[in-house]
Amino acid sequence: MSRHRAPDELLLDYAAGLLAEGPALAVALHVALDAEAWRAVRRLRGLGGALLESEVGAEMGEAALEQALARLDDVPVDDPRPTAARQPDFTPGFDWAPAPLRPYLAGKSWRRAFGGFEEIRLDLHGDHHRVALLKLEPGRGLPVHLHVADEYTVVLQGGYTDNTGNYVVGDFAVGPGPVAHEPIADPGEPCIALIVLEKPIVLTGFWARLFNPLLRRGWM
Repeated sequence: MSRHRAPDELLLDYAAGLLAEGPALAVALHVALDAEAWRAVRRLRGLGGALLESEVGAEMGEAALEQALARLDDVPVDDPRPTAARQPDFTPGFDWAPAPLRPYLAGKSWRRAFGGFEEIRLDLHGDHHRVALLKLEPGRGLPVHLHVADEYTVVLQGGYTDNTGNYVVGDFAVGPGPVAHEPIADPGEPCIALIVLEKPIVLTGFWARLFNPLLRRGWM
């Protein structure tokens, strides 16, 4: 079980199918790797079905809502790990990738990015979010930056630490917003994480004036 779970409202939107493709992929990977998040989504989906059955086309009253909530005990909450087991990899080097990520990796390879890390940008369908896989070698960090919109991170291998805490496989991080942070990969194997950005990051260090305009234009 991860120590940092996605916010309940995000899990609820995911269970209801309301998230855009980028955030939905981040939550899907979190759910695939964390048993408690998986159970929460199962219960939320069960609640949705119970509410629809109880509503019968009319406005739901308090008694009907309580009845639907009581039915959550019938929702299966088995450990998801057998169904989320990793299958043989279709591309060498991606054996760490959970099942929801694999369709996005066809024909992809790591490339060197500004800041000394490796990156794979993922292709979305009609979603404005920027989604990428980042790989940091142990002890290496991302440039100091802050966020002006939503950022979601899911750790897929290794771990990292910043001023908000330590994150390991399965953990879900919500960007600290206007608070600058510098994620640094933990000792051991390289840290691989999925990053979902609603808007480009804002660098705050030495290179900020030079590179922030390029980031805003999507050139980096």
